[in-house]
Amino acid sequence: MGENLRRDARNSASSSPHDDAESSALAAEHGAETTEGTGATSRRRRAWPWVVGGVLGVLGGTVAVVGVLGATLTVQAVEVREDLLASKAVLGKLTSLVEAKDEAGLQAAAEDVSVRTARAAATVQGPLWQMASDVPVVGANIDAVSRVTRAVDILVRDALPPGMQMIADLDIKKLALEGGGFDLQPFQQAQASIPVVSQAFTAAKAETDGIRSDQLLGPVAGPVGEIRDVIDRTAPTLDVVNRYLPTLLSMAGGEGSKTYLIVFQNNAEIRATGGNPAASIIMKVDQGKFELLDQASSATFYEEGTAGEQFSDIPAETLGLYPSTFARYSQDYTMTPSYPTTVQLFQDLWSRTNGERFDGVISIDPVVLSHMLAVAGPVDVAGEQITSDNAVKVLLSDAYERFPSGRDSDVFFSEVSRAVFSHLTSGAWDPAKMLDALSTSAQEQRLLLSFTDEEAQRLSRELGLDGALRTENTEATQVGTYLNDYSVGKLEYHLGQSVAATCDATARTITTTTTLTNSIPDSIQSKYTLGARNGNFGLPRTSMMLDVLFFAPPGGQVIATEPATSEESGFDRSGTQDGNSALSRLVVVPQGQSRTVSSTVQLPEGPLGPLQLRHTPTASETPVTVDASCGALFAAAG
Repeated sequence: MGENLRRDARNSASSSPHDDAESSALAAEHGAETTEGTGATSRRRRAWPWVVGGVLGVLGGTVAVVGVLGATLTVQAVEVREDLLASKAVLGKLTSLVEAKDEAGLQAAAEDVSVRTARAAATVQGPLWQMASDVPVVGANIDAVSRVTRAVDILVRDALPPGMQMIADLDIKKLALEGGGFDLQPFQQAQASIPVVSQAFTAAKAETDGIRSDQLLGPVAGPVGEIRDVIDRTAPTLDVVNRYLPTLLSMAGGEGSKTYLIVFQNNAEIRATGGNPAASIIMKVDQGKFELLDQASSATFYEEGTAGEQFSDIPAETLGLYPSTFARYSQDYTMTPSYPTTVQLFQDLWSRTNGERFDGVISIDPVVLSHMLAVAGPVDVAGEQITSDNAVKVLLSDAYERFPSGRDSDVFFSEVSRAVFSHLTSGAWDPAKMLDALSTSAQEQRLLLSFTDEEAQRLSRELGLDGALRTENTEATQVGTYLNDYSVGKLEYHLGQSVAATCDATARTITTTTTLTNSIPDSIQSKYTLGARNGNFGLPRTSMMLDVLFFAPPGGQVIATEPATSEESGFDRSGTQDGNSALSRLVVVPQGQSRTVSSTVQLPEGPLGPLQLRHTPTASETPVTVDASCGALFAAAG
């Protein structure tokens, strides 16, 4: 990049009413464990990067299971229980032994645990237990205890030794590089251990997969369910890491520097995948070390003379779904629910602006930032402490009230961007908790990734982070309702949203209902927040004008909408994108009121994969409910 572009990108610039130029705080280290969402916000679950924590959980559950056997196999059950309790106690000390570098203590502890779990596993494989497992009702519970005990033995025997070595090598205090980033060498060394750990969990899963869950008694079902949940989640995660670790290391600059565009979506001015993407940063990573190269905003492209032109080849049937500004102005590139299309638009724009092509484009929003700050801790910027609790409000609402000029707010956002980037890339945080934070962001549809490397992009698709529209219904059936601001303001920080779906199996239809609530207070006076276009329609500036997009899955059709037509003339649109047909309707949500919009989709014939109900992530949580009536239409989630 030329020095002029770097300087101009950091400075404020005047903007047209439609181009409310802005910058904002963002920085993300990508990577998360997630599965394709069903639309409902999944309960937050800790991803499991360390073996020890999982083994402790498995042993704790196994102890509870063994304890319910009572008089049936009293003596042996007590022996097994004592071995497992003792093993759990010893395992609880392993982390401290690792930190103390007590190799003799670690060796003794590992040997003790290995002997005890092996003895317990041998006991439950004895003839008495085998015969008891065939007894109706009771037998299924005894078999479950046997299986989880054997699974624990497999993990202790095969996964624990290399797992403990990885924990010792991946000492976060040693991993952090001065200036930001991580030392990749311990991760490179882990490539030899991860296959062993992954195979151990696969073998443990094979044991627990045989449990007859429908026949378990209450006291057994709970602990066994917890054990299976841990193993079932960890085994595929380790499999992914095992297959993609070389790719992950390459993404971190292990084979040469990588340059990424990180786009910040401002949910206060809502767009289909989050918000106005006017602010961004360019980051380089080389051998795990992060460097902030540049900051930019939509004003950058006005200054360079590329705003207002279309550089990407977008089919006419897709362009027909969106306002005419969609493919011509960067702040509207996220009006589409297809993240690959957004990426194409940004890549082509930057290429035409200064010849830049990025190795990846990452999208986050302030809620992702708040999740990350909850792990990394607060950061002080220009006398303002940005925390996990206030980050969203400060960045999406307070800043516009505090800074009457766009130049002043841009300076503030620029300072926040740099401070937060430095803070988050310092590495002084718990990687397991950060992975959990990013996993939560992914489940909330707030974290999107795209890479030019084929293997990296394959990983993004496998983790459900590519943000693509489905082109078939085998793996999942995707139905979506998306929102785009038409007011040109920052009103949607005050937007509340809930989504519900019901189905008619006989008619093969699904109806998605979205309730929208405008709670903007009278105290808001900022010209950046209030709707700039509203006056053209005789509406108060506090009213939200929302272009609502209803998407059907491939082969499906939107057969009814509420409202049936837009509330202002000239806004009804229809078209297709990646084989998905869609309609749009403009609705107005006045201050202090709620509006309900809905669509009924005629589903295609043939088998349908699990329902994937997508929606626009707002500045606050979106409750999602799917009625039981949909169970008969869609395959159960895997």
